[in-house]
Amino acid sequence: MSNQELIQKVKTWLDIDNQIKELQAEIKKRRNLKKELTKDLVGIMNNNDLDSMNTSQGQLIKTTRKVKAPLSKKHLISSISTFFKEDAEITAALCKHIMETRNTQVKENIRRKLNK
Repeated sequence: MSNQELIQKVKTWLDIDNQIKELQAEIKKRRNLKKELTKDLVGIMNNNDLDSMNTSQGQLIKTTRKVKAPLSKKHLISSISTFFKEDAEITAALCKHIMETRNTQVKENIRRKLNK
């Protein structure tokens, strides 16, 4: 690969990275606006006891779901300690084993550090 090809690939990569950053900023703005509107609409639907609303582009349906908190190291230790109340050694050994035997993945990537 010649220097010119390398320079061109780097320039193209930087251009695409800039475009992605701009698009992500726009997406973030729109997601935040949608989140605010969703909160308002859910409140209105709850106050008026509505489960769905018909629009010209389809239906807006209010859904409810339960989501469990992620499994954290703190929660894991607390739960195991509660379960094995009498034996702190088993608790420590089990937590250590679980944390050390988790699968790890190695992923290579290129990232950009902007000059300040």
